Amino acid sequence: MTDVSKGSAQLLHFVEAIDERRGLFSFACESQPLATIRSYGRPKRCPFCEQENPIMTGLSMKKDGTHQEKI
Repeated sequence: MTDVSKGSAQLLHFVEAIDERRGLFSFACESQPLATIRSYGRPKRCPFCEQENPIMTGLSMKKDGTHQEKI
């Protein structure tokens, strides 16, 4: 077996839910797929794999400002 250091392996993190009203993120780490992690705001570090910024805010998660509210 090969010993993989924490810094060299990037594990996947899956966002399960986002509660915009409370600013709550629920996500899972590839190293512990049956555990759900909840964080108020974007987490700075994953508690399981210690990876910094496990949830990157991609284009699909950003608001583009084109949403029109119903009056």
